[in-house]
Amino acid sequence: MKKYIHIILIFFIVITIGNKAYSQLDVSSEVGVVFGVTSFQTDFGIRYDFPSANAQTMGYGIVHYLKFFGKQYNWRSGSTFFSKHFMLKTELLYLKNTNIKHEKEAFAEGSIRREKWDAMRGDIKMFNFGNQLEFYFFNIEDYTISYRDKRAFTPYLSLGVHYSWYDPEVTSKLGSDDWKNYVVYDNANTGKYDKWYLHDVSAGDPESFDGLDHKQTIFNESGSTFGVSVGAGLRYSMEYFDLVLDSRWQHFFSDKVDGLDAPEDPGNKYNDTMVFVNLGVVYTFNN
Repeated sequence: MKKYIHIILIFFIVITIGNKAYSQLDVSSEVGVVFGVTSFQTDFGIRYDFPSANAQTMGYGIVHYLKFFGKQYNWRSGSTFFSKHFMLKTELLYLKNTNIKHEKEAFAEGSIRREKWDAMRGDIKMFNFGNQLEFYFFNIEDYTISYRDKRAFTPYLSLGVHYSWYDPEVTSKLGSDDWKNYVVYDNANTGKYDKWYLHDVSAGDPESFDGLDHKQTIFNESGSTFGVSVGAGLRYSMEYFDLVLDSRWQHFFSDKVDGLDAPEDPGNKYNDTMVFVNLGVVYTFNN
């Protein structure tokens, strides 16, 4: 946990600097908490196998919004299309996805490859920090505490950039200390596609049971990556708080978020992605 303390500090530094930088523009700030279901599209299982590739877990986060008008807004000061329809959200999200496994069996029962897949497990811990620019279809000023005269719904679309710290761990019930002890194949022609290597193995290596070259596919090291997201949501304005229902699809610029990267496997041609569907409670300041 200590290795991620710096990301929490960065979040609060960005919020503090952002509020000071925009203070002269009389913007409005909002803070809130979010929680929801996160679904990772991983390299576990085979392609298009929904249960394996969509491992679900809970995600929790804190958010900060900037609205580009403030409490001094009036019809004489004027406004722009941008201030009426856009908000900037900064989010820090934590999630931990455990017990990811190959749900769909791709090999015959009783085979060594089936035994290996059944025993394989994955675990992902992540802090996800990012900014999303949200576009609201209706005038935001009509849905804020100072100007609205009734409760209202307002839908929006979002586009974001994210930076993620991840810490994966791929294990096996057969024994993760020496994966090579279990590298035995029913069919040597398909051996090169196996997701089972902590280290490179050359065809001439005595531990290459099938006499084929094998590249490392398991990466249990922590790392970081950028990503982009697109999403949509709906706000419901209440007397003192807003309720936000939000969903987004996020693409990572890495295929090692889940600890697996097997580019020669036909089912592992794409980087990892995730879907986050969440509910937020947001409080508005400066209004």
